[in-house]
Amino acid sequence: SEIFPRDLNLKDKFIKHFTGPVTFSAECSKHFHRLYHNTRDCSTPAYYKRCARLLKRLAVSPLCSQT
Repeated sequence: SEIFPRDLNLKDKFIKHFTGPVTFSAECSKHFHRLYHNTRDCSTPAYYKRCARLLKRLAVSPLCSQT
């Protein structure tokens, strides 16, 4: 099925609501994009809560918290 910009905007708002302000370092953004765009949890509205949980875990993981 095709994804329309409106749906992406809704997805962004929904996930930001559950994750709060989460930032990713340059090294970590590749992993963020892989999760956000390629996983079932982040592409199916019924699983957006799971997606938010995955993204929050990624943000605090040792991989992403390195400076």
